[in-house]
Amino acid sequence: MSFKAGKIEKGKVDPSMGLPSLTQEELLYLLHIIGAHKFEGKEVEKVFNLTLKLQKIYLHYDKLSSKGKK
Repeated sequence: MSFKAGKIEKGKVDPSMGLPSLTQEELLYLLHIIGAHKFEGKEVEKVFNLTLKLQKIYLHYDKLSSKGKK
């Protein structure tokens, strides 16, 4: 007997592990806070990369919610 794993992406959160997730509203709040803050020096690249990840998650939620409205 064996099983097939399907597509596994390294670095992705496994929802079955019970880890907390952010709602679309929480993501939007964090993006607004980041946008209102002035970052300097070494922080800029780290904040840019983090913001990009948050934005991708937010857009994913947005796409899911717009499909549900059709």
